[in-house]
Amino acid sequence: MEENYTIRGSISHGILEKISFIILFAVSFLVPVFFVPISFISTQFGTSLLFAFGVILATLIYIISAFTAGSIDFPKSLKYLFVIFALVPMVYLLAGIGNGFSRMTFLGYTFDISTVGFMMLAFVYMFLISILFKNKERILNSYFAFLASSILFSVFILIRIIFGAEVLSFGIFTDLTGTMVGSWNNVGILFGVTTILSLLTFQMLNVSKLIKFLLLLALAFSLFILSLVNFSIIWIILAVCVLLYILYNLFGSQDPLFASFSLTEKILRTPLVPLLVLIVSGIFIIWGNSIGGYMANSFKITNIEVRPSLAVTLDIAKNTIKSQPLFGSGPNTFVTQWLTFKPDDITNTIFWNTDFTNGIGLIPTFSVTTGIFGILSWFVFFGFYLYFGVKSIFAKIEDSFLKYIVISSFFASLYLWIMAFVYTPSTVIFILSFFFTGLFFASLYIANIIPLTPYSFSYNPKMGFISSLTLVVIFVGVSALGFGLFKNSQSLWYFQKAFHSLNTVGNVTESAVYLNKAIKSSPFDIYYRALSEVELIKISAIISQDSKKVKIEDIQKQFSDTLSVAISAGISAKNADQTNYLNWIALGKVYESIVPFKIQGAYESAKFSYDEALRYNPKNPGILVLYARLAAANDDLKAARNYALQAISVKQNYLDAYFLLSQIEVADKNLKGAIDSVTAASIIDPTNSAVFFQLGLLKYNLKDFDGAIVAFEKSISLVPDYANAKYFLGLSYESIAQHDKAIAQFRDLRKTNPESKEVEAILTNLEAGKPIFVDNAKAANPEKATKLPVKEQQ
Repeated sequence: MEENYTIRGSISHGILEKISFIILFAVSFLVPVFFVPISFISTQFGTSLLFAFGVILATLIYIISAFTAGSIDFPKSLKYLFVIFALVPMVYLLAGIGNGFSRMTFLGYTFDISTVGFMMLAFVYMFLISILFKNKERILNSYFAFLASSILFSVFILIRIIFGAEVLSFGIFTDLTGTMVGSWNNVGILFGVTTILSLLTFQMLNVSKLIKFLLLLALAFSLFILSLVNFSIIWIILAVCVLLYILYNLFGSQDPLFASFSLTEKILRTPLVPLLVLIVSGIFIIWGNSIGGYMANSFKITNIEVRPSLAVTLDIAKNTIKSQPLFGSGPNTFVTQWLTFKPDDITNTIFWNTDFTNGIGLIPTFSVTTGIFGILSWFVFFGFYLYFGVKSIFAKIEDSFLKYIVISSFFASLYLWIMAFVYTPSTVIFILSFFFTGLFFASLYIANIIPLTPYSFSYNPKMGFISSLTLVVIFVGVSALGFGLFKNSQSLWYFQKAFHSLNTVGNVTESAVYLNKAIKSSPFDIYYRALSEVELIKISAIISQDSKKVKIEDIQKQFSDTLSVAISAGISAKNADQTNYLNWIALGKVYESIVPFKIQGAYESAKFSYDEALRYNPKNPGILVLYARLAAANDDLKAARNYALQAISVKQNYLDAYFLLSQIEVADKNLKGAIDSVTAASIIDPTNSAVFFQLGLLKYNLKDFDGAIVAFEKSISLVPDYANAKYFLGLSYESIAQHDKAIAQFRDLRKTNPESKEVEAILTNLEAGKPIFVDNAKAANPEKATKLPVKEQQ
């Protein structure tokens, strides 16, 4: 009976293990090409969900298979198991717990790669790949799977390059550089991998001439895409990897005849194809700007990507570690440190209000978010990884195909890990890093460079108890993570439905219902913030009701009830994450909305909220503008003016601050003094378009349309696409009956602001010979509005 039970257990184990393998195989194949064709689900979030649920399912099945077999395969030396597969995720878990055990740290809004949950699953994935793919046939099949998905992706890219970005856009890839793998630079990283694998396969495997030709074709196409991407870092790292391979060929060969050659003879026998790839890489490293720029222009490809520099990232890491040395600020929290320690000079750039979520590279970012322990755990992991990499490529492996697997998986994973140091890869690329690293360790098991041994639960009670308990904990943890991800996905769906209801359908009530459902699924601060904003829209609608049609008592009750919900949502957002300045701003805006009604404590509560926002984002002049608006709402024009001037002193080209300042001066009936000071400012800084914009706005308020025209024209001459200057210039032209010039300005505006209904309405009226605001009394007097009338193109 016991023997039959053992046989049945072995059969069940084999079937379950094969199912786990098939799931991981399918996930690995789909990762580079998977996307959800729904506009509000980002490709990276879709990939994260595919990866997460696939790995979770494979893990649960693998654990069940281990229980049925009564044993599990581990590296013979358990220190290898701990250092390679457990150390980094364990440190991440401790960092997450030590920094507050928040949902953002463990799951994030969209399961970001910097979260505890993603990092733990990534290392589980790498472990399972190494165990379940540990035979040559499965590794070969996985290479074919990667090749197949790369071909599909290549066809997708090629069709769009030839026929344009509108082809195969699926409503989500709106420009040529939008793809399933992420940004255009990530496309380059992927084709860097295909370059390495094509090259090594061509050099190391004895295949037919047809296969050789196809490999050369794949190599040439990969280099072509790399030239279009023209990301210098990729060329440098590719050159380093190819150079290492060439040096390996020169000095690492185990052929006794080749070893007897002189250095000159060895150099002369350097393989031609790797040498050509090295030369091409060198050419693009040196002349890439001109060559790559020409090619990108020829194919109408625009690729702009901005990230913090190495110096800035290291400075943020240094300041963070001073106050939080062991575990940093917490996984997935780089943005909070960026807001605190970002350089002052960024304030006068267009990125002044950009909240960067990563530094120059992913691994340097982790030095900020996981502290000394985190960065040490990565260095220990990479130390062991490089040790086995060097050991394996110089090991004596008789099987040429196994040798190829070892070397190709090592160089592919090495390339991807270097990229993680110097760049922040997309979800797809980061997953591929773990995929090829897992294949590398699987090849080491096959080559017996790292011996594997089965650890039995049945025959050693102590080991059986510890192993069983560990597997049960992992099973429960992975199941909980899966449930959390399901709730996250559900909440995101409701959130996007709420967004659609509000912005497309215009149904505020339905939007609030969906937001409450999102909160019930996952109470993230962003959902509470959105709910508070929706309730403010409701308050605005309630106040604007006709008291002749609706009883005053009913309006007052509606106002009171809605205000209570708005305040409650703002407080809940703040409580969900007190370090997020946006939550404090949302709460402050709720209180600010009732300041004009002289409700006791509203001003103080709003100011306290903005104080907290400034504490968590001390270098943002936008918060000073919020102070100014709050003071103006409280009829304290002197304080409002001072706050606006402070904002301008921090960011000299801050349009909103200039606009608000002009409104304050108009309200204070001090237009002449305002014009004098702005004129003086224009003399001091004659290249500042924002100063001339404010001057024109002040003269427009004084009905000095000729003077306003001169100022606005000067502003536009400095910044040709200055949308708001064109808007008021068009109004000024119409005010002095220069209709054709006014029409020309608004036609230009329609090109840069095609979604603006106000611009379209004005242009329609002008072309019909009607007054500009004849159909929209609310839009009249835009110089007195609370915000600029049109969007500026960044």
